[in-house]
Amino acid sequence: MRRWIATMAVAVTVSVAVTGLGTAADAQTGQISPADALRRQLVENRGVAMSEVTTWGRDGEKNSSRRKTRAEFGKGTVTATDVRHIDRSDDSQPPVRFLTFKGRTYCQGWICPAPEGKTWVLFHEDEKTRPFLEPGGIDLGDPVALQAVLATTEAKRPGGVYDGTRTTIHQGTITYAQLYKASPAFRDQYGRKPPTGRAAKVKISWRLWLGKDQLVRRVQTSWTEMVFNGTRVEGFHVIDARLTGWGAETDVPVPSADETAEQGDWKDSPSSALS
Repeated sequence: MRRWIATMAVAVTVSVAVTGLGTAADAQTGQISPADALRRQLVENRGVAMSEVTTWGRDGEKNSSRRKTRAEFGKGTVTATDVRHIDRSDDSQPPVRFLTFKGRTYCQGWICPAPEGKTWVLFHEDEKTRPFLEPGGIDLGDPVALQAVLATTEAKRPGGVYDGTRTTIHQGTITYAQLYKASPAFRDQYGRKPPTGRAAKVKISWRLWLGKDQLVRRVQTSWTEMVFNGTRVEGFHVIDARLTGWGAETDVPVPSADETAEQGDWKDSPSSALS
């Protein structure tokens, strides 16, 4: 649960329904669905790049952060992600970078200083850990979850050109409970326990820009309320992510044992005292 709260400081979560306008019209016209377009991308050594900006605040205060993600696909899923946080104003500190594979997350940067002779630290190890391509909780690496989000579409309109293709904006609203049911990424972020009570009814507004090939080129999510452990937190949260280079050759290598500090080692390193 604590890990989920930390994630929410720099990322927004979204929810999903399973009925609505969505892709039914596409099926009637014979056009490939966004879910099928995504399935065709999930092959070995291919991937996509994503640039993401998160803005949040309350009572006149405004904060923002940025990160860039490179996702690698294989066998119908996301097999690895390379996430670089580039929002620190202090250039004297090395930026934070996370590599996530099934079962393991590695870290590099100011929050996880490595001892001498090492370049990575084993940040988290759990057999349930999985890499996800998910801006604001919308799972762009899972065709079923993507289809469920699009099923809540309330309106569509032209969306301009992104990544060299003309797009159509699909937009709607969704709840925590609906997204938890449909999205593995959201379940992981939320602590793998379904939201209940008021939290289950929290609504998120979302927009997806789909290219002519039905692949997502831009995602925007926003909310003005979060409920966690029965506590209501008000304030605005907006995530705006843009995706480029679908199908590009991608290889996110697993750090070797020689260059990786174990979980206990890096915490005891002389440089682990954070300022």
